[in-house]
This record gives sequence, structure tokens and C-alpha cells, in this order.
Amino acid sequence: MDSILDNLNESQKKIVTDTEGAVLVLAGAGSGKTRVLTHRVAYIVKELGVPGWNILAITFTNKATAEMRERLEVLLGADNGVWVSTFHSFSASMLRKFAEHIGFKKNFSIYDETDSKRVIAKAMRELHIESQQLKEVMKEHISRAKNAGMDPDEYFREINGLTDSAYDIKRVYERYNELLTASNAMDFDDLLHRMKEVLTVSEEALSYCRKRFRYIHVDEFQDTNRVQYEIVKLIAGENGNIFVVGDDDQSIYGWRGAEIKNILNFDKEFPGTKIYRLVENYRSTPQILDAANNLIRFNNERHEKTLEPIRGSGAEVTYFTAYNDIQEADWVIDKIRFLIARYGYRKSDFAILVRATSLTRLFETALAKTGMKYRVLGGIRFFDRKEIQDAVAYMRLISNNADNEALERIINVPQRGIGEATVQKIRDFASSRGESMFDALLSEELPEQIKKKTMPFTALIGDLISHSYIKVGDFAEYLIEKVGFERYYTSAGSEEEAARWENVKEFLSEVKQFEEKYPEADLNDFLQTVSLVRDDSEEDFDRDKVTVATMHAVKGLEFAVVFAVGLEEGTFPSAQALKSDAKSMEEERRVMYVAITRAKDRLFITNAVRRFKFNHIEPCLTSRFVEESRGVHSDAYLNMKMRSEYVYGSGGRPPFLSERKSGRPVIAPKPVIAAAEKDLTGFVKGAEVRHPRYGEGVILSVSGSGKETTASIAFKDLGIKKFVLQLAPVTLKK
Repeated sequence: MDSILDNLNESQKKIVTDTEGAVLVLAGAGSGKTRVLTHRVAYIVKELGVPGWNILAITFTNKATAEMRERLEVLLGADNGVWVSTFHSFSASMLRKFAEHIGFKKNFSIYDETDSKRVIAKAMRELHIESQQLKEVMKEHISRAKNAGMDPDEYFREINGLTDSAYDIKRVYERYNELLTASNAMDFDDLLHRMKEVLTVSEEALSYCRKRFRYIHVDEFQDTNRVQYEIVKLIAGENGNIFVVGDDDQSIYGWRGAEIKNILNFDKEFPGTKIYRLVENYRSTPQILDAANNLIRFNNERHEKTLEPIRGSGAEVTYFTAYNDIQEADWVIDKIRFLIARYGYRKSDFAILVRATSLTRLFETALAKTGMKYRVLGGIRFFDRKEIQDAVAYMRLISNNADNEALERIINVPQRGIGEATVQKIRDFASSRGESMFDALLSEELPEQIKKKTMPFTALIGDLISHSYIKVGDFAEYLIEKVGFERYYTSAGSEEEAARWENVKEFLSEVKQFEEKYPEADLNDFLQTVSLVRDDSEEDFDRDKVTVATMHAVKGLEFAVVFAVGLEEGTFPSAQALKSDAKSMEEERRVMYVAITRAKDRLFITNAVRRFKFNHIEPCLTSRFVEESRGVHSDAYLNMKMRSEYVYGSGGRPPFLSERKSGRPVIAPKPVIAAAEKDLTGFVKGAEVRHPRYGEGVILSVSGSGKETTASIAFKDLGIKKFVLQLAPVTLKK
């Protein structure tokens, strides 16, 4: 047995050898949780003599499954019999055996996203529900309901009163399920939803699973949703042997249904649960762990634990505040080049982590400018995103009317009722005449039926061509407005489409900044620049690239050097989190915790004082997470930031914001100046005001009272900004 317990620390050995009953392992980042789980499985097989086929090990991704299988093959041999699987794969296999118990045949089909949306569209047609907006979000509603274990009636009760479409959503959900059943099909969410159902209604299925799987192991338990939790709970039974490992501090998928309460309340659901904590961190330096521990202490919904470094002391965490977002990106790339030259790091040792995909654009541009190869995780490259390619395709067609590929891409974007059959007729007509498709659309001989369908598109392109000689930034703004991209991406009401519009606005920022840098450049020059940024003919086998990624995408990965960038209020934490409840803010903080704990040797945390957003420069307040990682309480920090801006003007910096080397929390000093209470009598809707930085503006609305009075103020060329009037340096215009 020595081989199974070799290379385990004392805490890990205790966990591995505790094999009976319910066990909860709170495994901090870099503490070796996968090692513990696989060694425990091997211990049960070798020491207890339990056949491998009696053991179930479930995780979330195919990659994690493959890693677990490889480790078990080393420990137990190739034919060990242990069932290692993702939740969805396990459920699909069980449903093949027991689907007939819930009205399906064993050879049911599994529909992908495209299939599902097609069936939803059919259900809506049958029910005479024509809302395009509801059609766009219907799949999201059904997925949310199934992951929460709700049938149509239960989901209706959940959302009734929150949306005017609640009843229509219920009807479509019901009809969608009927159509799936009629086709003997399940969607991806059904694999879990129906698995829970079969375990609930079929004693045979439940008895089989309980007898077959005597020992259940669940990895990344903090990421389970309600249905996944109920599946393993049903199989385990009241006195089952269930072993779960996870880290509540890394629960960052609440937006897709994960419920942190599953891990927080596990010991209440399974009385007698033995709880272990793995806090020895083998990955990061003490300085990096200080930042992580300082930050996560500000969360209330968590099991208390503190990561303890095994490695020796390393470099201090570096905090950098840039003048603007361009300087931030350039500083990061310069620092990467310096570290490569000075310490011999490879490009693959570096990760630039962002909270939102729209932030990758500046870093991609800066990397491309230096010729440094990179890869993008958690989304495709900025200029490869569909919405950006659509905008660029319009530009390409304006610049080169013979660009048939560009025309085909955007002739029905946004939708104009021009289907593939019509496009094929245009192709054939153009080919027969030996001309471009755009020239064909202008031809007098084009069949009248096609001409009628395509006339609005042709007129649009003609209008854009006539405006293409103005400054490239102004033209891009005109194009986006004229095409109607904002309405196209925001009318659906879904988060995914709204994110696309945010990316389009970021694209406008890119064009504007290009214009500022190259005042004499025209549309062709910009398109050439875009092509060079997107050009990356290198094969996948060359992995020596800087990683640019969302923080969600790197969970489970590690890098020698990490740059956590864009640390500003409204960027990270996100604007949505700022408007939501404490639960959302705690999840944002856990995302930052994940970003910090990816770093092994060096950690850089950066922000910008100004960020270019949708054709204007917006001042930014440093994220609360910056000071929290130093141990300063966010409430005290934000209070001082607001007062310091009042006292010192924009860019004022509280005196306690110096770099700290100690990881211990500190108490923020009292504010430097407590501003005298301001008379707010004249601050009413329609009043003209003045701000020392933003200039003159008009109050659009006022809410709250007393010290909490806030006003939304419209400034010329800057948009609408919201202020706490008692704190902000806003005065009435005389």
C-alpha cells in the first residue's frame, strides 16, 4: 500500500484513508485535489478490495475526465473498471438503459443547440407566438428551467410577475417538450433533467445505480447545479458513501446555474459529514497567496480557510495604474518583453486575464504590433468574433464592391428576408454575366422578384459608399448606426446578444483610436491593419504563445506570470454586479480570487484611470478588489475614494494607497476631509449644472434623499453620468 500513499502530505493521507460515509474536502487552489481524489479511488480498490466497477468518479469537462483516467491507469492499470465520466456522459449512458421508464426509447437522439432552436421555432409557430425577442431568449429560459429541475408549471410560478411573457414561455416550454418526446429526442439539458426524473420515478433504475455505485466521488463540487446535486444525492442514498471535493472560493459559474449552497450546506444535507481542509498550496509564492487570502476574506458566503504557501518567498505583487487603457496594454506587453529578456521566460509562461471579452482587443493589438504570438481562451479573438467580422464585412464591401464573400456574409445581417435560395439566384445571375454579385444587384436585367427583395440592401450600400470618404472613425460610427447594429443586438434581451453589442462599441473605439493615431489614414488603411492583426497562420502545434483569456476560462490552469488587467469599478467588478445584490458581488470577488491563484511566480494587477468607451473617454474608479487584495476593507476604500475625488479633484489618490508588503489586513485611516453638507435645493430635473472635469450638463433625473440623493446628468459629448450629489463636485450653473 505504500505506493498509493507515497508523495502525499499528512492531510492528504487522512483524506485518502477515510473511505466510509459522507466526506467533504474543501480543497484550496493548488492544493492537489485531483491527486487526493484519484489516490482515494486507488486506495479503495487496492486496500479494501472493492471492484473498480463499483466506483463512480464524476467531473465536469472531458479534459478533467481524461486527466483522471490517466492518473488511475498509472495507479491501477488500464483495465481498472472505475467509471470516470462527466455528468452529461454518465446520465446519457444510464438513460440508454432506462429511458423507456419515462416514455423514451433507448435509441433517443441528442439534439445540439441548432436542433433545439429549430424545434423551439416550430413550437412558437404552432402556438402563433411571433415575438422575435422571445424567440431569441426562449432557449435560455428552457435551459435555466431544466438546470433548476423545474417543469413548465414550476418555472411559470418562478417567473410569473417578473416578465410579461411568462405564460407564453410556459406554453412554448410545454410544446417544445412534446415535440422532443414525439421525435424520441433529448436536448443537452435533458440529459440531466431526465436522469433525475428516471431516478425519481423508476425504483428499478434507482436500485440499479445504488447497487452498482457503492462509492461516489464528485470533483469540482462547487460547480454543481441543483439537478446535478440531486442526481448524486439520489444515488448515494441516506447512508451512502459520497465523497465530494471542491472549493467554495472558486465557485464562479452562478450565471449558468451553479449553486454555491450545494457545497456550503453539504454537511447539513448529509448528517455526520466529515469535513477536511486542504490548504497547503504548492503552486504560488507567499506574496501571491497573501493577495488571494486578503481578497477572499471579504466574502461572507464561504467556509473559512487560509491558503498556506509551501514555496519560499518570491517577488512582490506589482500594482500599476495607467493613465489610460492604451498605456495599460503597452505597459503589460513591455513588461512581458522585459521578463523574457531578463529571466528567460517563454511566451507560454504569461497570461493576460480580463473579466470581459471586449477588453482583449487592446492587448491583442499591442501583441500583434510587437509580433508576439498569442492565443485567446474563453472566446475567439476580438477581430474573429461574428459581430466584428460582420461590421468589417460591410467596410470591405464598401471598399471593394467585387468582394462577393463580404456581400454574402452581410446581405441578410440584420435579417432582411433574403434567404439562401435568393442568394443562390444572385450568384447564378452574376456568374452568367461574369460580374460581381453587387454589380448584379444593380443590373436592370435582374429579375423583378429578386430586385424587390434586395432593393433596401442595395440602397443601404449605396448610401454608405457615398459617406465612405469622411474620416474613418466618423464613417464607422455612421455605418454602425445606419445598418442598425444596436437594435439588432439589443432587441433580443439576451445577455449573449447584449455582449455582442458591447463588442461592436469596442470596435468603434478601435477605429476611433486608429484615426487618432493615423489622421491621414483612410478606410483601406484601416482594413489592412485589421487583416494584419487577424493574420496568424501558425499551426496549433506551436504552443509558445502568450495567453489572453477571460478569468473564467483559466480556472484549473496555472501560469508562471499573470497579469490581471482592467481592475476598475464597472469593468471588474462588472457594471451588472454593481447594480445587483451582495451575492453577485461575492461571485465577482471569487472570479478575482481565481485569477490571482493562477499565478505561480509573479502577479501584476493593473487598471486605467481613463478607458475609451463607445466614442468617448470615461474616467474610471479603481476597483475595490485592488485594495482588498492588500487587506483594506472595500467600504472604507470606496468611501475614501469618493471623498478624495471631492477634495483633490479627479485623479485624487488617498494617502494610504501605497504598496504594501505585509499580507495582514490593515485598518483604513479616517477620511482626510469630511466635506461640509451641501445644499441640494436647486438640484432638480432640468437644472443646468457644472462639473470641474466634465463641463456643463443637464440633470435628467434625481432620486433618493438627503445624503443619498443621486442625479443622472447628461454632458455634451460624454453621455450620461450618475453622481451622489453630496460627494460629487457638481455645482449649479449660475
